[in-house]
Amino acid sequence: MSKKVTENKPEKTKRIPTPAKWGIAAFILLAIAFTVFCIYMKQKTNPNRIANQYITTFMSKDTVALFDLLGFEQGPFMSPDTLEESLEECHKYSTLTTYSMVEYDTTDNENQNQYGFEYWDDGRNNPYNQTLILNKAEKPLYLLFDNWQIDTTEFVAKNCRLDAPANATVTVDGTKLTEDLAKGTKSGVTTYELGHMFIGNHEIVVSMDGFENFSTNIYLKGADYSGTSLYTITASMMKVTAETEKSLKEQAESLIQTLYKNALETKEFAKLAKKFTFEKSMAGAMEQAYITLLANNVTSPTHLSGVEFNTFVSSASTTYAEDGCYAIAVTSEVNYTANSTVVKDASDGMNGVTSSSTQHRSTAGNSLFTTTFHYNQGSWQIHYTTALDTCIYYTKY
Repeated sequence: MSKKVTENKPEKTKRIPTPAKWGIAAFILLAIAFTVFCIYMKQKTNPNRIANQYITTFMSKDTVALFDLLGFEQGPFMSPDTLEESLEECHKYSTLTTYSMVEYDTTDNENQNQYGFEYWDDGRNNPYNQTLILNKAEKPLYLLFDNWQIDTTEFVAKNCRLDAPANATVTVDGTKLTEDLAKGTKSGVTTYELGHMFIGNHEIVVSMDGFENFSTNIYLKGADYSGTSLYTITASMMKVTAETEKSLKEQAESLIQTLYKNALETKEFAKLAKKFTFEKSMAGAMEQAYITLLANNVTSPTHLSGVEFNTFVSSASTTYAEDGCYAIAVTSEVNYTANSTVVKDASDGMNGVTSSSTQHRSTAGNSLFTTTFHYNQGSWQIHYTTALDTCIYYTKY
C-alpha cells in the first residue's frame, strides 16, 4: 500500500502596496522635517540668539538690515537713511568700534529679557550705553514658538503730529507735507499726522506768500506722542515781509482817502466794498459806521465839505486777533486841510425872527487812524478802520 506524500509549500509573503509605502515614507520625512524645523525655530527664536543677532547687525553699520531686524515700516520719515542719521546724531554711530554685553537677571518676569550693552570708540571713550529689551508677544509664532520682539521705544517718537497755518507750505527735515497728511483745519490751523519719526533733532520750515519763512528745530525723545502736537505754529508767529508791510500801509492810506472822497460824494458803502476786501464778519458793522459818519459829518447842516490830504506817515505792527488769525494794525498819522460849511443862526430879539447864515471855513488838522488787517484763507482782509468812527477835525461852529 503506497503512502501519499504531502508537500509543504512556503507561505506567500504579504506585500505592502506601493502607494502605502510612499505614504509611510512621506510621513517619516515630514516628521523628520518637522523635528528639524522645530529645532531650527527654537534656536532662531531664542532670545539670546536674537540679542546676538541685534548686536552683530548694529556693529556692522548695516542700517538696512538693522531697520528690517527692528521691524520698522517705511514711512514719510522712517527709512534706513533716517535711522542712520538718528543713530549718528544721538550716539555717534560711525565711531563705535567695540562693545561689551551682559544679560540681566529677569527671572521674575518670564515675558521679558534684558541685555546691557556698552559701546566704545577706538579711544575707549564711552559715548553710549544701551539696555536692549526683548518682550514676549502674546501671540506665539506659528502657534508653537515664543515670539520675542525687540522693544524699539528708545529709537522712535511714535504718532507725531504738527499744527501749522492753513494754506502754508510746510516741510519737515526737507520733506514737504502733502495733503494726505493733513487731517483737518480749525481756526486757521491745519493739523498734520506725521506718523512715527526717529529720535533726535528735526527741522520744521513754514512758508507763506507775503511772510518771511519760519523755521525751528525740535528734539524728539523716544515716546508716544498720541493726542498732543509736537509743535504748533500759527500765522501770528510769522513775520510779514517788508514788501507786504509796505503794501498794507499803502492800502490803509488809500482806504482813508477813498472813504472820505466817497463820503463827500454821498456814495453808498457798496462802492467802497467793490474796491477793498472787507472781512465778511465785520462788513455789516463797517457799513453802519459809514452811514453814521455821513449823517453826522456830511449830510448835517454844519458839515465837512472837502478835505485835502497832505502827508501820510504810517507804521505797522502785529496785533491781537480774537478769531485767532494773523493781524496787522497800520497806524496812519495824517496831515490834511479840511473845509467845512458852518451854519449859524441869528436871532432878532425885537421881532422874534431867527435867521441863518452860512460860512465856509478852512482848517489844518492832524489825525491818527488805525486800520486792522486780518490774514484769512491766504489773503489780507480789512477787519476795521477807525477812520469810520473818528472823523477828521474841521470847524463846526
